Amino acid sequence: MSDIAPIRIAGAGPSGFAAAIALARAGRAVEVHEAKRDVGTRFIGDLQIIEAASEREPVPDFLDRIGIARNFYFRPALSATFFDARGAQREIRAASPFGYFIRRGAEKRTLDRGLLAQARELGVDVRFNSRLASDHADIVATGPASPDGLAREMTWRTDDPERVEVYFNHHLAPGGYAYLFILDGIATFGCAIVADFKKIDDYFAHSLAAAQRMHAFVIPSETRTGYSYMNFHLKTHATKAGARYVGEAGGFQDYLFGLGIRYALTSGWLAARSILESRDFDELWRAELAPKQETSLVNRFLYETGGNFGLSMFVRQAAHAKDFQRYLSGWHARTWWKSLLRPVVQRVWRHRGRCQHKPGEHWCRSRDTEIKVPPLGPIV
Repeated sequence: MSDIAPIRIAGAGPSGFAAAIALARAGRAVEVHEAKRDVGTRFIGDLQIIEAASEREPVPDFLDRIGIARNFYFRPALSATFFDARGAQREIRAASPFGYFIRRGAEKRTLDRGLLAQARELGVDVRFNSRLASDHADIVATGPASPDGLAREMTWRTDDPERVEVYFNHHLAPGGYAYLFILDGIATFGCAIVADFKKIDDYFAHSLAAAQRMHAFVIPSETRTGYSYMNFHLKTHATKAGARYVGEAGGFQDYLFGLGIRYALTSGWLAARSILESRDFDELWRAELAPKQETSLVNRFLYETGGNFGLSMFVRQAAHAKDFQRYLSGWHARTWWKSLLRPVVQRVWRHRGRCQHKPGEHWCRSRDTEIKVPPLGPIV
């Protein structure tokens, strides 16, 4: 193995570590270069979700298949409370998990800390404060280059009863939603939007006030706040100058709700496979991820154009479904009518001109097509 040059990966996030772990398990030498001082510095110990509805394969089986051990916080999501813009409250239930809660950041039991430990146990050379240029990397996993969605989050420790709540209101979270997760003594409140990014702090404050009015919860004086980004675009190539772009660096994300951890892990694992099997990375990810991303674009279009009336219908239907996981899987299914609608959405929403998305020619959304919302009023 010493006669073979190490595989060099830029970025120590889920996609980079998924690639590193797969390569190391196959006996390859691997270097992971992270520009920051530690893993997970973008995050604040917040609760996030690995979605479980876009694939038939359960998340635990998926993780086993790609060689990821569960040495991090990992809890199934089987129920939640949804609120529509009028404050109507609906309970949703699932026979099988519609997702799995994990935590992000540099703290103990986070996904980031767990993946770092797994990589090091396999002999991966992880170098912090080391910026590796993309043209010197075999795999680029450096995170989003351009925001297509933005979330502000706040997390804190709490003794409040456990709850999972999601608030659907385009006026308070344009194109997105707000959410409150309280699990195992950790609380996370967030507001995610796809438009009007400069006002994210205002949307966060209004969403928080509305959530408190609907179902009050205690926020201590000591909290942590942070911002996270969604990066979505469609492309035919996720390679450039021999480097494979994975995770958010390659725009691999679901556009409906902006969830991307499963995409990140999948794309990283596929990049490793392309090296180990001497296969074309673009062919691998196109077969496994491209159809799902195209469907998520249509889902995003329906989510926004339906307005708050459409969101109310979604909340009602989700509550009436006997199994929310199965209902949500139907949204992710690639149907004939979504395949017909996709090129129309791409034509209407297409961005023309230069942008910051990488690595090469792609489709991305014009900012002129963002959802339009009325001005926010005073917080009451």
